[in-house]
Amino acid sequence: MSKLAGVSVKTLHHYDEKGLLVPFRQQANGYRVYTQNHLVRLQQIIIYRELDFSIEAIKSLVQSSDDQLLDTLSHQKSLLIQRQQTLSKMINSLEVTMDSIKGKENYDILFEDIPKEKTERWGSLSQERYSKEESEKQMSVLAKLSEQQMREFKEESDKVTLAFAETIGMPFDCTIVQQLTDEHYQMTNNFNKLVARENGYKDIPDLGYEEYVGMANSVDLTEVNELCEHFGEGYSEHARQAMIYYAEQRLMDDKIKLKGPE
Repeated sequence: MSKLAGVSVKTLHHYDEKGLLVPFRQQANGYRVYTQNHLVRLQQIIIYRELDFSIEAIKSLVQSSDDQLLDTLSHQKSLLIQRQQTLSKMINSLEVTMDSIKGKENYDILFEDIPKEKTERWGSLSQERYSKEESEKQMSVLAKLSEQQMREFKEESDKVTLAFAETIGMPFDCTIVQQLTDEHYQMTNNFNKLVARENGYKDIPDLGYEEYVGMANSVDLTEVNELCEHFGEGYSEHARQAMIYYAEQRLMDDKIKLKGPE
């Protein structure tokens, strides 16, 4: 009986003691003897236990009329639906937290060559600006990327950043500076599209005039400014001017579309 039903002998003894599943007894030796009907009853009991019915409630159920049984099971169904909804919320919360942690790990790859005290300071400044929910959402989108994808982006980003740092002091509209700015623009678009695809979205358009100028002016944020200056004094303002000039020369059509006809 234990093997057929997948329950322990101890459990069968317990059900016997509670009067829930009472077997026949052999008079000669007192052994418990179970029949096919006992097996059917035990399967019912197992189901009720999975539904969190108490032993006493199950005793009533197996002796109930069909109408009483239907009412009891309907009530239990309602309770299970409530529990299912609660569990679903808990699972979603866990997934958000897990994605946030994984995303933060990917995000940290980009700054692993920078002293920890600096990145911690920048992180604190950023957290003061955004709510916990907003921060988790920002990190969760990076969770879909693999470590290899993040490291490939870091390698490309470092290459452009270090090359741009070498141009500090050059005119922001000169050929080499604008070539590097174009590399930055294309790299940013490619990364944004990669993140979108990995998160299940269709391909997104390239950054427009307003978006790229907004990115250029993000150097006004303390943490962004300090990050830029980490690569060279004057980097932040040099980058701002180069990016705005690039937007005016290459993305001006987007600005006109936004404003509409004069």
